[in-house]
Amino acid sequence: MSIQQDGAKIVTAAILGFDFKRIVVNDVSYVIKPPTIKTIVAATYWLTEIEDAETIKGTLQTLNSLDNACRALSCFIQGDDGLWEELSHGTMTEIVDGLESGFDLIDIKNFLKLSALMKSAKRLIAKPK
Repeated sequence: MSIQQDGAKIVTAAILGFDFKRIVVNDVSYVIKPPTIKTIVAATYWLTEIEDAETIKGTLQTLNSLDNACRALSCFIQGDDGLWEELSHGTMTEIVDGLESGFDLIDIKNFLKLSALMKSAKRLIAKPK
C-alpha cells in the first residue's frame, strides 16, 4: 500500500469510528479509542516511574506499580482512573498490553516526547531550585 492509501485508510477509519483497540483484562473486554491530549496527560501522570527502553512495550514493562499501571490504563479506557480497582484483578501482562494498545494509537514520536517531558518534570519535583 502506498503512503497515500495508508493515509486515506486512517482518515476513513477515524470518520467511521473504526480507529479503536479492543483489549481484555481479567476476561473483561474494554475499548480504547484514540486518546485526547487530556487522556494522554491523565494516563502519563500515573506512569512517572517508567524507564527508557528500546520499545514502548519494553518501556512499559519497567513499571513497578500495578495500581499505577491500572490507573493509567483506566484513563485510556474511560478518561479517568475510576476503573483502576476493576483492572487491578488482571495480570501485569494484560495491563502492559492494554497500555501498549493505548499508546499505539499515538504517534511514537509524541510518546517519546511525553516520556522525556515526564522525566524532566520528575527531576524538577525531586530537586527544586
